[in-house]
Order: sequence, then C-alpha cells, then structure tokens
Amino acid sequence: MKRLVRVRVRCVLFSCVVSLFLQSGLSAGGLPEGYPASQRRKVVLTPHWKFHRGDPDASFYGSDVDDSRWEEVSVPHTLKLTDVNLDGCDDSKFQETFHRTVGWYRRVIEVSENPTKVFLEFEGAHQVTDLWVNGEHVGQHAIGGYTPFHFDITSFVSAGENQIALRVDNRKRDDTPPDPGPYDYVKFSGLYRDVYLVETGGLRVTFAWEDFYAGVSVTTPTVDPLNGNATIAVRTTVRNESEERKDCRVLTRVVDGDGVVVMRMADTQSIPAGEDRTFNQCGGIDEDLHLWSCDDPYLYRVNTTVWDNDDVIDCVENPLGVRSLALSKEHGVLLNGEPVDLFGSNRHQHYAFIGDAMPNSLHYKDVLQLKQKGMNIIRTAHYPQDDALLDACDRLGVLVYEEAPTWIGIGNDAWFDNLERAARRMVRNHRNHPSIIIWGAGINHRGAVPRLHYAIKQEDPTRWTASNNSAWTGEQNSGVCDLFTNMDYRGVDDWTGEEYLLAMEGKLTPESIALYGGDPLRLGLIHWTAHAYYTFHPTNKSDNRMRSGMMDGFRNAALPEDESYGEPVAMRIDVDMEGRELTADGNDIVLAYTRFVDKDGKLVPGPDVDVRYVVDGPGEIVGEGEIDGANPAPVSRGAAPVLIRAGLTAGEIHITAECEGFDTVEATLASVPFNPDRIETQARAIYDLRRLHVDMGGEGQLVQFGWQSWVGENNQPATFEADFLGGMRATLKPASDGGITRWLGEMNVKGRNGFVMGEGVCVIDPEGFALELSGLPEGRYELTTYHHAPVSNTNSMDPNRERLKTLKIHQIPVASVVDVTTEMGSTKVTVSTGKQVPDEGPGKAVVAFEVDDSSPVEFRFRDADGERGVWLNGFELRQAR
Repeated sequence: MKRLVRVRVRCVLFSCVVSLFLQSGLSAGGLPEGYPASQRRKVVLTPHWKFHRGDPDASFYGSDVDDSRWEEVSVPHTLKLTDVNLDGCDDSKFQETFHRTVGWYRRVIEVSENPTKVFLEFEGAHQVTDLWVNGEHVGQHAIGGYTPFHFDITSFVSAGENQIALRVDNRKRDDTPPDPGPYDYVKFSGLYRDVYLVETGGLRVTFAWEDFYAGVSVTTPTVDPLNGNATIAVRTTVRNESEERKDCRVLTRVVDGDGVVVMRMADTQSIPAGEDRTFNQCGGIDEDLHLWSCDDPYLYRVNTTVWDNDDVIDCVENPLGVRSLALSKEHGVLLNGEPVDLFGSNRHQHYAFIGDAMPNSLHYKDVLQLKQKGMNIIRTAHYPQDDALLDACDRLGVLVYEEAPTWIGIGNDAWFDNLERAARRMVRNHRNHPSIIIWGAGINHRGAVPRLHYAIKQEDPTRWTASNNSAWTGEQNSGVCDLFTNMDYRGVDDWTGEEYLLAMEGKLTPESIALYGGDPLRLGLIHWTAHAYYTFHPTNKSDNRMRSGMMDGFRNAALPEDESYGEPVAMRIDVDMEGRELTADGNDIVLAYTRFVDKDGKLVPGPDVDVRYVVDGPGEIVGEGEIDGANPAPVSRGAAPVLIRAGLTAGEIHITAECEGFDTVEATLASVPFNPDRIETQARAIYDLRRLHVDMGGEGQLVQFGWQSWVGENNQPATFEADFLGGMRATLKPASDGGITRWLGEMNVKGRNGFVMGEGVCVIDPEGFALELSGLPEGRYELTTYHHAPVSNTNSMDPNRERLKTLKIHQIPVASVVDVTTEMGSTKVTVSTGKQVPDEGPGKAVVAFEVDDSSPVEFRFRDADGERGVWLNGFELRQAR
C-alpha cells in the first residue's frame, strides 16, 4: 500500500473552520511579502525646507537665490506660531490681517534616473500656491487651501538634484472660499499638510481629483448583512503617458485584514498614447464577509495593479469598509441593519500654538480621544480635513460628516465656481473612506445650496447630503438635500417632525441625549465642539482666543466640578504616547502634561502656577523662546501642557518638569527612525492564495456556482484534473478491491452550497477510501472536505422526479461520524444529513498540510463506528501560509 504521505508532510487537522494567523515578512526592496513592486515612487517631503515669511513680490524662486540664512523647517508648517491669544491681534471675523501674508519655501528634491512622469502632490496649502522648479514657473493652484492638488513637473526636472520654490499666499481673496468671510474660525497659513514627490511609469493611475473619471473609485452597490454578501464595484482610470499604444491590464484584488486576497478581477484595454481609459469592474464577496461598523471597523484593502504585458508599471491601494446604510422611520439610522444613534462632536483642525499645521499623529490622537469618550461621529467643521483624520476614522470606527469650506459668507460667481470645485475635490479625494456617510451640501447657517447638492450627488450618489441650516434663518427643511441638518442650542422650533433631523451643532447633555436618542426621526446630535478653536469671535477670556470645546486647545479636559479635592502636594507627568509612535522627521509632535495630585494621589485642578520643562535628547519644545505659554507653561484645566517636537535623529528623549514648591518629575520616551518612502511605510503583505472548489457527483449533477465539476461513475476509477497552480490531479479509490463507489447526481437539498451537498460519492468499504492529490508544487495548503448524507426534496414539479425514484443510494446505511486520517494523526467529523444543509453548515474536516516535494499526498476516510458508507460531496483546496 502506498504511504499516506511521502517524505515530509506536516498535517494539522480540525473539524471546524481554522484561522490563518498571518505574519508580514519583508521581501526584497523593503516591500512586504506579496506587495507588487512597481515604477511608482512616492516620497513624503517632510524635512529640509528653507523658509522665509513675507515679501510677496520678491524673486525667491531663482536657482541662484542664497537661502543659507533662511529658517530650516519641516512640513506641515504654519507661517508663524501663535499663542492662545492670537498674539494679541484684534481682527474682526473677516480676519483682515492675521497671517495675511505669504510664505516662501525652498527645497532640493532628488529625481530618479528615468521616470516617465514626475509630480509634486500637495494635500493642502493656504491658500494660493505658485510653484517654480529650477527657476521656471510651473503653475498656480488657486481653488483654496483645504483640498489636494498636484503639479506635473516632468518637463522641468532632470535626473538628480532639482531646486523647487513655493510661494504660499494667504492674502485675502474674494474668489477663494471661505474668504472673504466672515467666519468664526481662524484660517491659518502655510504649507500645512503633507507634500510628496511622486514618480510613475508610462501607465499610471490618475490622481483622484483630476477629473470626474479619475483615480480609483470603490463602491458597494449592494450589501446584505443578513445573508453575508456584498457586491463590490471598482472604477479605475489609467493614463498612457508613453508615446505608443499600450495593451494595459488592470488587476484589482480585494485583500482582507489578514492580507489574504478574497476577490480578484482583471481586465485588459488598449490605450492610445496620451489618452485615458476607465476600467469598470464588478465582483463580490459571499463567503466570510466582514462588515465595517463603529464597534468593529473591519477594513479590506483594494489593491490595484497596472500591467504592461508581464511588467507591473503601477500599484495603488484604497481602503474598503463594507457596510450598509439606511434610514428607518421606526429606528432612525441603520448601520448594517442595526439602529445607531449619532452622537459625536464637531472638530476644527486647530491646535494650540501650531494652528492647523498638525502632524498626522495628532489627527489620529484626536479621533482616538473622541472614540474613547464614546462618540461615533465627527463633523469636519467647516471644511475638508486632513487625509490622516479620515484614515483614523476608518480604523477606529468613527463616522464622518464632511463639508466644503464655508461659513456664512456668500461670494461672487468665481467664488461659487471655486466652492463647487473644492466640493468635488473633497468627494473625489475621500470617497473611498467607509467612515464618511454624509457630505455637507449647504453653506453653514444658510442652508442647502442646490448647486453643491447636485455636484456632490453627481460625484457620489451613494451617500447622503446635508442641508447645513441654522434655526434662526433660511428655510427650515432639508431643501434639495437628503437630510435636514440644523443647529439645536435651544430647540428647533420650526421642524415639522415629518422628516429626519440631525442636530449638526448643539450641546451634549443628558437631556439632549434622551431627546435625540428616543425619537427615530431625530438621528442624533453633534456637539459643538470637541476642542477649543481659534476665533476672532468674542470670547469670555481676555487673554485666550481659543473658544468653546469639551477640551482645550491642548486636548486636555477639565476635571469634574462636583468632586472634592485636597491640596496639591505633588506633580505627575504624563506623555500621551497611547496608540502611536513619535517619528524622527523633524515635525512629529507629542504632548506631555504635568498634573497635580493631593496626598491621596487624586488629581486636583492645580494651583495657579507655571511649570518649566527641560528636554534632553533629539527633541525640542515647540515655541520655546518664541511665544508666551510655550515654556514655562501655565496650568489650564488642571494640567500644564507642553508640545515636544521630534528631531531628525531617532533616540531617547528625556523630559523634566519643574515647579517651585514641588519635587521635580521626569519622563522618558524614544522616537523611531523616519522613512520618507510612503509606499514602503504604508504597504502591507498580500497573500494571493489560490483556491480550488470541487463539486463531486454523478450523471445529472447540478454544479454549484463557481465550483468545478467532478463527475464519476459507479464502481469505476475516479480521477479529476484541474489547471490549479500549473496542474493537479485528484484520485479517489476504495481501500480494498471489494469496495463499492456510488456516485449520485441530482438530489435536491436546500441551504448554502446545496448543489454541492445534494450530490457526491458514497463509498462502502470496511477500510474506507483514499483521496490522493498529486502534482502540487511545494508549499503549504489547506484541504476542506464536505460530508453530508443527502435526502431528496423532489416534488411533483421536478422533471427528474421519476428518475430519482429508481435511485436507492440515499437508502444505504451511512456513517454518522467519519475518521479522517493522515500519517501525522487523525480527527473525526460528524456527518450532517437531511433535506437541508444545517444553519451551522455541513459536516466538514479541515486539514492543513505541507508539501516538500512532488510526491502525492493521500488522505483516508472511513466510518468511525463500523463499516457503513462514507459520503464525500466535494472539497476545497487552497494555498496557505
């Protein structure tokens, strides 16, 4: 008898579904295993900028400009740090003078030897940006400061070092929203979001904001939480930047949270030189579907690979969270069929001292903090916000209501043109984030703007639009928008109660939570605001222009007012490193807080004192010696905060806090090295593990959709061949010469994979039977075998009813428990039976094994309690890690 497994096959057997615990190993080139290496290069240009403020009419763009005495800065960057009192500026809400100047930024970039295209990509800059490369003017971006843009610099650069110069102009303009004002928040300045050098080959996925058909758009036309399936549509636009026609293949793979490919789609189109083609692909997941929700924000990845013949030219990834959204007059918002009350907060991207020049880590921390407070929605008041914020909301399960840049003001025709352009860019840039459920399609306080609504709906018909009303002016309904969103500070008196109402602003109190949580037409309430924000609106503090907020501008919350405290006797220093690292890029920031405790160790509001900090190691205190309150830091809301910025060298940073009358306290943290390669830092392993589904049966078999058919004959040799991993063969035979094999064709069975379980082969042999797999290449595999003894559901409407009367196979006594044996051991599987597949699924065995050479692998099946027939309906063979 042939050995069950030759040489070395390690087997682990389970009688239930097993989980694959996947670890990401790095392959050559710094990319994780399985992640395609393409001609795309994306480098984040964080450090090594030279900066000069002012002189808008200067010629600081020339290659011969001496910038040796300019300040060296890292991006994100604001034109000027500001204290909490806006440096004493007394502008009105039109912000006539504050930061109304320009910033000049210069830097050397390194271009590779032979890229086809070279771009500079900007996530945002305030608010009009001019670019020069090697002294030549490339172009100007003037839509506004809150949406992304790029410049094609291919014809301006050469391989090696190239000098770039930027004039970032924040002077007031009547055609650039939210200017000319008024607005109750401060519009800061500078190169305040990330900047990238992007290189591509001759075929590239276009930038998402380039056009209506551009980039990658991922939608889920249907999501069925009840039956666990989803339809996934992916639209990809590729541009042929070469000088000849290209036959372009786009491979789209949906990758699960473990890195395993769960869906593949591939299409080929011929693209003439200099033209775009859009690939429309549609597939789905109908097995082991994971839904995205606030409680379980499961994320897939959509990996898009662009091929020219056998060469990978481009590769990009986008997030995918599968979720369904609906409105119900009985239950309100339904997320995956479950009611969700929307309670959260408005959020300005303002931070004390640095304005809105926040590193990505602080955006993430903001979302984490709100999530920990039990909130499930953020409104991006009153403009599109950083990509890092949306990434954090996707990862942490926080819903988003994002809106175009406005407040109350309305501008001229050119202003409306730019507002529409900004709204469209907002949607195109963030449309693949599952956290976004609402687009603001109105002007804050003014209500719905039809032009915005129609533009947004054209861009994204899958999400709701919101009207952005106020309770004291304008129409008191949703207008053309999907949702009536209003401010509820003292009630919304004119609400009809006949349409849905979302309080986009208000105060979260026990009373408001009860009101909005108890009425399904009241969808929820979004608190004003998460954090104190900078404003020229009057405040109740003469020395602090940071207004409102559950937390102050340093993200510190006040201690409860109704508690009793003792006198402060000691200090405690807390460095907020939860859920993050500190990257040594010259820009990343971490907050440290010195708090005070009484003799029982209980936190107290703190005395009216200042705390002085000393930092040793590769870090510095933001604003030290430049602005009031940076260091020493006054106590506010019970803590003295300090912003620690990482240097350019990774290492240990030691922080000391001193205050007269208290013992010194210390803390130590370590920064990590900075890798500017954004593809390497974001890429995760991809395991494109192939799967083979085999449906076994006799003549008349009804093959399960998506499965391959193995049709056998009674008591005849049974062999199946498939083009799987270059070709494999499966052979089934009884263990003894007297064994009997009976192959059943159609036998109607209801339930999941009923066409598989309604037919198969029943083997009667005291020693059972063997299933041999041969031709498999070396590697790890997982074999799942299905065991269900079918009983017919045939009725008078079945055209095969008479034929089935002659079949007696279902009357054969069959095993109720089957032993599955390999050389390494055995397991038992309980056979399911009947006219319907059980809800928990059929009987199945899962065997993990490894092939070290080309020898066949054999598995033995027999009755565990006697000599009855053993059913095998089909099997699934998949690669494993």
